[in-house]
Amino acid sequence: MIPVNDESRRGRPFMLAKRTRIFWAIALTVLALFTLVSLISFHPDQVGNASPPGRNLCGIVGATFAHIALGAWGLAAFLVPLIAAGFSWAFFRGYRGRNAALKLTGAILIVPAMAGIIHLIPEYRLVAALLRHWDQSHLTGLGGTLGHLLSGNPVHIEGRSLGGGILVSHLHRTGAFMLLATVVVAGLVLINMGLRELLRNIYYAVHDRMRKPMRTTTHLDQGLPPRPSTPQPMPVPERPTTSVDEVTKRIAAVGASSSLDANDLVERIRRRRRELGDSDEDMEATAHSSRGTSSDAYSERHATEMESLGSLEAQEAALAAEPLSPLRGAMPRSQLPPISDDEEDGDHRPKPASKSKARKPARKGGYALPDINLLQDAPLRRDSEHDKDIQETSAVIENTFLEFNIKLKVVAATRGPVITQYELELIDPGMRVSKVEGFEKDLSLKLGTEGIRIVAPLPNRKTIGIEVPNNLKEPVVMKDLVEELDPDEHVLPLILGRDVLGRPLVGDLAKMPHLLVAGATGMGKSVCMNAMICSILLFREPDLVKFIMVDPKMVELAGYEDIPHLLTPPITDMTKAHAALEWACKTMDERYFALRLAGVRNIADYNQLGDEEINRRLAAKGKDLADLPGIETRMPYIIILVDEYADLMMVNKEVEKSIVRLTAKSRACGIHIILTTQRPSADVVTGLIKSNLPARISFRVADKSNSRVVLDAGGAENLLGKGDMLYLPPGSSTLRRGQGVWVKDEEIEAVINHAKSQGTPEYDESIFRIGAAAMAGGGGSGDENTSDWIQDREFHDAVWSIYKYNKTGADFLRRKCQIGYNKATSYVEKLEDLGFLGPQKGSKGRELLRPWDDWLDLLKDNGVEIDPEMFDCYTDPYR
Repeated sequence: MIPVNDESRRGRPFMLAKRTRIFWAIALTVLALFTLVSLISFHPDQVGNASPPGRNLCGIVGATFAHIALGAWGLAAFLVPLIAAGFSWAFFRGYRGRNAALKLTGAILIVPAMAGIIHLIPEYRLVAALLRHWDQSHLTGLGGTLGHLLSGNPVHIEGRSLGGGILVSHLHRTGAFMLLATVVVAGLVLINMGLRELLRNIYYAVHDRMRKPMRTTTHLDQGLPPRPSTPQPMPVPERPTTSVDEVTKRIAAVGASSSLDANDLVERIRRRRRELGDSDEDMEATAHSSRGTSSDAYSERHATEMESLGSLEAQEAALAAEPLSPLRGAMPRSQLPPISDDEEDGDHRPKPASKSKARKPARKGGYALPDINLLQDAPLRRDSEHDKDIQETSAVIENTFLEFNIKLKVVAATRGPVITQYELELIDPGMRVSKVEGFEKDLSLKLGTEGIRIVAPLPNRKTIGIEVPNNLKEPVVMKDLVEELDPDEHVLPLILGRDVLGRPLVGDLAKMPHLLVAGATGMGKSVCMNAMICSILLFREPDLVKFIMVDPKMVELAGYEDIPHLLTPPITDMTKAHAALEWACKTMDERYFALRLAGVRNIADYNQLGDEEINRRLAAKGKDLADLPGIETRMPYIIILVDEYADLMMVNKEVEKSIVRLTAKSRACGIHIILTTQRPSADVVTGLIKSNLPARISFRVADKSNSRVVLDAGGAENLLGKGDMLYLPPGSSTLRRGQGVWVKDEEIEAVINHAKSQGTPEYDESIFRIGAAAMAGGGGSGDENTSDWIQDREFHDAVWSIYKYNKTGADFLRRKCQIGYNKATSYVEKLEDLGFLGPQKGSKGRELLRPWDDWLDLLKDNGVEIDPEMFDCYTDPYR
């Protein structure tokens, strides 16, 4: 095994040149042969005898060496040529002398320890008279003098006692053997890897054991047990029958770490058999074993799926056919804690597993949250094919890199629902990690699949991650994730899916606080949007959360009409969409004013005050709640969901300003935005919008440029599609790959029908009226000096000239109106703020966005009397 160690902190470690290595290899080979021949041809009479019975093949030097070595170490002396040969072979294979002192120390430890172990052999009568040829002149035993000092019994010669072994006198023979065997193992470890590598491995082993790792990680050299996932029905092999007692023992052994009681599970099986008319004797012949799960809810669902398969005998045999290999340090998937947005990058420390809590009583109006049984169960599936696939893929990965002279070793594999992550270690310490990153296409060619992603290195780890699609893909269903989610940990929970490690991927919109979802058509964007809406409907009542849904496609969100969570019907008119966004801007300002009067910083603190406390604080500042229109003692969260932001921008580009204002300021007052788009180009997802949307999800996109627009990094163009996504949590730069949750139309319809049955929506008809007034007053710019601009006669002349000659440049206004360049520029910028002119487009100039009648309406709304007889600028410029 080639040792893998860290580089020295003081620089590169000492390395031997190639010629020096060859010299040492040859020298050690000669030494090994010399010592071996000396020992084999040695006879005790060869020393101190003028005519020895047999001449040593290595002469007097060889005889002397053998005499000293056998006398000191006994049969352990034969380890000297073995160790020399091992070092020689290492030098021939390219060993460059790293940690040579530690490896030599390991060899020195092995020889005396083996001498002590060999000396114990006659004591256990395993080999009574073996190899006496070398022991004729040594009364101390086969382990030589050193072996006798360590583990020998007292020797009496001519009435004198030579003393016994130190270890045997204190630890007895068994204890001495255990201690010496430990020293031998330690020496072998030092020879194999070195002290630093040994200490590092011990540290990580203890550290991981204390942390109880969240990941279902399996080491390839110890086999790959199946991941604790929900199995799927497949042909059932025949298996020998077992008794109920044996079944109980097996269930208890497997479910020891689970909350499911084995006796309870067996009793359920008995009860079900009695319902079907079978006796206990019939059950004895076809009992089954089952892997432990993390909750009774999951067990009941699993039993329901078993009933749907057909005969109970086949079901029990199918479950018994599944292997019961224990997972090293692994937790059942339902116990893996979800990834939260505030989790540090790459931090895999587990949190206490959370179980789905019971529904809380309705907070207002008797509203009951939907039952989890409205969602469909995950299909059963088997994992028998996965182990073989992982082994074959690991070999292909290692061989592919080896073809390019990159030595890597797959040390672990973690299987997710769709993606398996392989962890690799660099064997060559001089190899740069950046050299590994460019082999995605080569691996795709060798493995015959797409969607491969290389993460080099993995966050907070000393390994490289390679994500490879599974041959057998597992759907991520909503019900499993709902069972594992604790709703009290999130204000606005958004269920997104599972990551490549199989952990729930859950976000909190209140912490994000806004979300951008992008992806090409058919890649899973609409399913993700429906899953997020259902997440809110499953966990939050209408008095806590309100929706404003913008649906340019007119069909995606139409099914949510008339649910009690809506402030308006789904908006399909883009003019009304702009008005709704302007209303949100005005509501944001009103809420911040109310928060300031109440002396709190955010909506959560405001809602906790209560009616009496809020009225008391307002009264202390001379205000009354009745004087604050639209403000109540309890403010609901408002989620603005735009299905296709690019379509909205094409119809009305002014909405960008409203969205920028909302995303920049609305977090503390409880207004949150979710934008989805299938065209994530730079002119749609502008820098201002992206800077205020820290949380982003990208499904598969057309090219790398689109991926960089959304995620500020490439990778989304290589995704698989069908829910395969990259998630960028807020405040993080590390992308997390996952599989989006799959919500069927039947599940969505069931949740919607339940919400409709609990009440009707209370639409706010003033939203569009107030929003339209805000648009007429300046497009939500919030500029209090708009009326001053409206009273400026030169400003009127500039606007009239722009419409008359259809020219919008500042140079044109300077010449036509005889004004300074700075004033002309300010006029143009003000018209852009009011929504009459578009942004500058290079040499093409600006575009007129609103007709002349809108300008006249703006003048009327600001109290300007229009008299065309007196001012030419009030006449129709097109006349």
